Amino acid sequence: MPSVNTKRIEEAATTALKAALLRCPILDSYIDSNDKTPSWDGTVFVYKSEETRKDNLAGRVPIQIKGTEKVIVSDTASFSCSVADLKNYYKDGGCVFFLISVDLNSGNSRIFYKTMLVVDLDKIIKCSGKQKTITIHLNLFPSEANEISSIFMQFTDNVHKQMGFIGKDIPTFESLEANGAEITSLTFTASGIGLTWNDLPKFLSTHDFYLYAKVKGLNIDVPIDKVTKAIVSKPVNGEVRVKGRRFFPAYRVMYENGKPIIRIGKGISISIMAEDNRITVHTDKPDTLSDFIIETEFFLELAEQGELTLNGVTLPLNGASLSDLQERKRTLEYCKDVKKMLDYLGVTEELCLKDLSENDKKNLRNFTGAVLYNRKIGFPNIEEEQVYGAFKIANLVIWIWANRHSDGMYSIDSFFKLHQIALFTEDDVDLKKPIQTSQFVLLDKKGLVHISNMDYERVYSDISQTPPSPEYCTKVNFLVLDMIGAYDEQTEHNDRLLDLAEKICDWLRNIESMIDPEILLLNKLQITKRRRTLSVSEIVDLAKLTESNYPPAIRCGAYLLMDADKEAQKCFDEFPPIAQEEFLKYPICHFGKLAMKEDKPNG
Repeated sequence: MPSVNTKRIEEAATTALKAALLRCPILDSYIDSNDKTPSWDGTVFVYKSEETRKDNLAGRVPIQIKGTEKVIVSDTASFSCSVADLKNYYKDGGCVFFLISVDLNSGNSRIFYKTMLVVDLDKIIKCSGKQKTITIHLNLFPSEANEISSIFMQFTDNVHKQMGFIGKDIPTFESLEANGAEITSLTFTASGIGLTWNDLPKFLSTHDFYLYAKVKGLNIDVPIDKVTKAIVSKPVNGEVRVKGRRFFPAYRVMYENGKPIIRIGKGISISIMAEDNRITVHTDKPDTLSDFIIETEFFLELAEQGELTLNGVTLPLNGASLSDLQERKRTLEYCKDVKKMLDYLGVTEELCLKDLSENDKKNLRNFTGAVLYNRKIGFPNIEEEQVYGAFKIANLVIWIWANRHSDGMYSIDSFFKLHQIALFTEDDVDLKKPIQTSQFVLLDKKGLVHISNMDYERVYSDISQTPPSPEYCTKVNFLVLDMIGAYDEQTEHNDRLLDLAEKICDWLRNIESMIDPEILLLNKLQITKRRRTLSVSEIVDLAKLTESNYPPAIRCGAYLLMDADKEAQKCFDEFPPIAQEEFLKYPICHFGKLAMKEDKPNG
């Protein structure tokens, strides 16, 4: 039999919980401090409204109460729970567990609770292994009636969704995908009295909720996990202004533990102090140069004006350090110069600031001085009159053109500004017969894989407006192959590069280019095949190229595009070894697996 003191503790604990539940009109509790029912101490009935009729019942919540004389001063508590009890709760679909700290002398009490549904109990029981008891962790029970009601409403809203998974493994998001399940959506239920859509982000950041997956082909919600301490983002389609200047068209309100933080741009966060309606601003360094410039401009303007307008509401700002502002101004002016330099060189890709090394910073300073302020720079161990090629700065690959001056230093320009070059054939020994050509035939596959300042329109315009010649058209055709090969090597395929290759190929086909039309057709169709399945008419055109009167290289390429690997290999075997090595470098081999001849030993 329990001791007199134990009985008093249990009665005091039960009385304290009943008193808390009596504040909630939609709850009706049936609790007995002397209840002998195994694992449970009572039930709380939840109604849809304050009318506690049978036909208005939303559900029932089994509860377990444990009392203790231990003084618990924190807002969390722990209890060593019987695994046998947990298994009983699991079979019943769950329960709400209470640990109540009571002071028999003063009558004061503190209530702690833990909601345990199938998802929770499945994890706890699996973690217990062969232990007979396991420690569970509880949170302080709220005192406000609506908060108390929300706990029980959340239980009744979720228990029926999880009952069907009793005795089954609770899947994870990863395990569903690994098993080939197609997840069409993720859902959750938020239950609270008077809860509106605008209240939802703050509510979710302070309440646990269960996540469910909608799986194609299943007409049930599949429980995934319980989400705790959620950080909820709410977009606001309202302007961010400082005085008359509009900086951003929208912002986000992030809720963490119920506290709102306004996020603007990529690196600005604002905390609002509701008690005196003032704000404090924190800035993190954004990832890109453009974001850094606009956000630094915003911060400086904000500091100087001393107020911020969000969606029409103006708020005052706490002061900022003057020395910090002056340093930010100097940094901003330099970054603007860097941006002007990159714009002049035609860079369209964002500069990632986190990737900058000390050498990158040095190169940025040199390039900025050379482009904006006509300062010349040196290239060690280089003496050519003209230098061109790719220059890597952090994540950027910038193609430049440099002209040497009498002092050995260079001025730099964009490679994609027009520069005069000439092509000479091998028999032009006296160099008196230059062939007009486009500078863009100097591009190669390695360089085309990643160019941060590529000017597609200018490349096509210059190539197509240069007078054609057999030598020039041959160079252009190899450029097309390099573009296709570079496209294949890109981690993220750039369709604009493939578009450019196709336009140039079409230009070659429409002029008297001296390039075999069969080669141009193969190039055109291998571009098409990278985009879609070839049509019947296109396959017919390829089949014509497999006739015996065509060279083995043409026949091999046609078979590769028709996915006829065996026939392609037979044609490939007709090549001499050196020709085989060269052919394997062509991008058309992307569509097949050709094997080189093995050299047979003599004798």
